Amino acid sequence: MFTKELCQFICRTNYEDIPPDVIAVAKKAILDYIAVTMSGSQEPSGRIMGEMVKETNSPEEATVIGLRFKTNAALAALANGTSAHTQDYDDCLDYPKAGLAHPTAGTFSGVLTIGEKNHLSGKDLITAYCLGVEAYGKTGQLLIRSGGAGSRGWEWTGTLGVIGSTIALSKMLKLNETQMINALGIASTMACSLIRNFGSFAGHIHGGNGARNGIEAVTLALKGYDCTGADVIEGRGGYYNAFADNPEIPLSEEEQKEKIAMLGNPWSLVNPSLMFKYYPCAHISHFGVWAGQMLHKKYDFDWHNIAAIEFRQPKMLARNTTPPPPENGVQGRFSMAYCLCRSLIHDGVDFWMFKDDTVKDPDTLSLMDKLTFSVIEQEEGKLVFGYQEVVLKMKDGSELKYKIDHPKGEPQNPQSPEELEAKFRKCAAYAGYTEPAVTQIRDMVADFENIKD
Repeated sequence: MFTKELCQFICRTNYEDIPPDVIAVAKKAILDYIAVTMSGSQEPSGRIMGEMVKETNSPEEATVIGLRFKTNAALAALANGTSAHTQDYDDCLDYPKAGLAHPTAGTFSGVLTIGEKNHLSGKDLITAYCLGVEAYGKTGQLLIRSGGAGSRGWEWTGTLGVIGSTIALSKMLKLNETQMINALGIASTMACSLIRNFGSFAGHIHGGNGARNGIEAVTLALKGYDCTGADVIEGRGGYYNAFADNPEIPLSEEEQKEKIAMLGNPWSLVNPSLMFKYYPCAHISHFGVWAGQMLHKKYDFDWHNIAAIEFRQPKMLARNTTPPPPENGVQGRFSMAYCLCRSLIHDGVDFWMFKDDTVKDPDTLSLMDKLTFSVIEQEEGKLVFGYQEVVLKMKDGSELKYKIDHPKGEPQNPQSPEELEAKFRKCAAYAGYTEPAVTQIRDMVADFENIKD
């Protein structure tokens, strides 16, 4: 039921059916995507992927952002999606009980490269992206049962990313309902990404793999490839059984009808909306960085006078963070301890703090030695990661505390337009783009719906 109804919704929904507030968020997401793809392309992981793709000498169909060369659309999507996710600076889609990871890296990478290859309009790309994220979000909600995202080892950036990519590209390339169902079946067989690879280059592929596989699934469906049936998501032995956090809980007809009724009502891009990352590190690490900055803002203290640090957190946080101390820059992005202590010393974090040599900073490591974690028992389902609290125990016996519900960047504590543009400019500068080029890209995205080709 769900698979068929989802495809019917996609087929009948057009640009004119998408509310202005949804389109506004989509344009923010596109600018943010370009930003983090630029900066991610300059990291070792992004560069290595770019080198591999370039060595194929494939036809020049689409641009590899940041590295400034062209290759075929599927490989460009792989490279761009990987770069977008390399710094863990890309957006998040968060529902209560479980985050649904990073939708735009997988969904928009293929949209952009196929759009460039086929000379499609800005409206075509916006429509495809909005529908892709809608499919990503509503399918993801079906998977949230009891354990939460990642409880069985799947990382949903890739497993859901291929769904978002396939739906978006199916809309762009005008697949009919039967072709779209077949594309979803092919894509479901190609879905995979693992929590175990957090904090490694392998984890970065999650953003690019969904994009490339979406292109291949749609291309095969257009050429006549099929799948077993119109229930590939909800059917026995299908996508739900493979990727739900607790597939032992049956997916009822009523639940499917509920999610079908929610397609576009509300749109995932506005409810729960996207988190546009404020820092180039994992969402979970944002709590530590934000706490460090807010403690500096609230209190006048010298980090040298810290005797001990207690970080109080919910249980689910610990399983997704690389245990301290990080061995390299990639692990540093997932180390709550490292990010918190860096922020306590430097009042925030930036690109240079996630290099292989800088994560071994002696001052940061000495402060990490003073850090302990404790568990807060709290009601489930109120916040994606629950609230956290940092307590600094000073050498004079005083305690400095800060409780974090929503770090900067979450929809409840969003970045201002000025902050989002500053992020874009910072990422572009990191990738060596000139000021005129940066302004041109910004203005192009602001008028994206009016681009003809």
